[in-house]
Amino acid sequence: LIIFTIARYRRLKTITNIFLASLASADLLLVIICVPVNVTKLFSFAWTFGVFLCKFVHYMQNVSAICSVLTLTAMSIERYYAIVHPMRAQYLCTLSQARKVITATWITSFALATPTLWIQVHLPVGVRKPAFWCVRDWDSPISWQIYELYMLVLVLVLPLSIMAGTYGAIGREVWRVTYLQGAAMCSCSHGEKFSRHAGNIDIDVVKMLVAVVILFAVCWSPYLIDNVLTSFALLPNTRTGPMKHMKMAFHLLSYINSCCNPLVYGFMSKNFRRGFKAALRLRSKSCIPYFCYCCTSCCCCHRNPR
Repeated sequence: LIIFTIARYRRLKTITNIFLASLASADLLLVIICVPVNVTKLFSFAWTFGVFLCKFVHYMQNVSAICSVLTLTAMSIERYYAIVHPMRAQYLCTLSQARKVITATWITSFALATPTLWIQVHLPVGVRKPAFWCVRDWDSPISWQIYELYMLVLVLVLPLSIMAGTYGAIGREVWRVTYLQGAAMCSCSHGEKFSRHAGNIDIDVVKMLVAVVILFAVCWSPYLIDNVLTSFALLPNTRTGPMKHMKMAFHLLSYINSCCNPLVYGFMSKNFRRGFKAALRLRSKSCIPYFCYCCTSCCCCHRNPR
């Protein structure tokens, strides 16, 4: 719905929304390809989907996770320049640049996830009744530990450190501007009030993006940390009993992140709610709301040219 809404209406094609469409595409990839297979695997002790899906599903899961976090990082940097360095943002933060960044993000994600294709194997098990497991095959415990640390740093530690820095700088800038505006409130002109209102709308956008980042961290941290602890033998590496259910719960929690993102957009953005309603109605001639982060009105209208 997010992708359709942004693609359908030109007025919705802002820099932030294009990044959100890329994020939604990564979420959709995970939900369509990975969720059905892994939910089925939850009720089985064997892998019944063949060699290709054994590698492909886990590869696309990592592609989606890496692409999501790289997109969130790019969005935080874009917001940083837009709010802290608005003059630079005029030539750095453009739609064409955003499209280039998104393309590079997807290419990088496919490249960084390639180790999964080598380590994921279709392993035969059983004697009387042959079956297969889809597991990771390690040459040594050290290679396993290196891979899990690689994923933890790539998907969680490094991106969250960058986003903490950018959103921290944004918070300081917002506090500084708010303090200065409060001190000069008595002499505030109409134009300054206009600028202040625009700043408030920018803050709402930042709040929504921070909420998406926090949701990502909460949903992916248990899965990634569990993998690291298991690789260092701090947790048992077993696929039976309570440990299987705990690991599967962590796995499914990472998928819940993709399902919850649209809810965050809907709850925290009135303009997204209006866009969703307009997309669902699909009226050929109607008043289409669009995002406006730099004006006093939260939406404007235009007629569908059809």
